Parts: sequence; structure tokens; C-alpha cells
Amino acid sequence: MRIMFNLTILLIITLSAFTVVYLKHKNRTMNISIENTEQSLQFQLNEHKRLLDIKAKLINKKLVNTDIEKSLGMEIPSKKKIIYLDLVE
Repeated sequence: MRIMFNLTILLIITLSAFTVVYLKHKNRTMNISIENTEQSLQFQLNEHKRLLDIKAKLINKKLVNTDIEKSLGMEIPSKKKIIYLDLVE
């Protein structure tokens, strides 16, 4: 009777030990997965911020050009239309 009780306790302790090891393994794999997801999200956020910065610069440039054209009543020439004169003799 005492042997059966000891074996039962030993079985419970063994099962709990294996459960702890399994849960630690699952926790480790989930933490790795979370870190990978966070890195991917951080990369996407940085890319989004970079694109927003480019967009803001382009919009600002366009607004400045439009404002200059309206206030001066002139057209800003493109690089193809500009003629450079060589005034050095």
C-alpha cells in the first residue's frame, strides 16, 4: 500500500516536472515569435515614417513652387529651359 502511494507521488512529481519543462519551451518559442513580430513591425513603422517624410518634403516643395508662381505671377523654368551663358573671357 505504501509503495503504491510513493509511486503515485513519484508519478505526479514526474508529470509536473515534464509540464514545467514543456511550458518553459513553449514560453521561449512564443517570446522568439513575439520578438520577430516586433522587429517586423518596427521595420514597417520606420519605413512608413520615411515615406511620410518623403511625402511631406515633396508636398512642401510643390506648395512653395505654387506659392512662388502665384505671388510673382511667373513660371519657374525647368532645368531643360535654363540657358547658361559663359561670361568669362
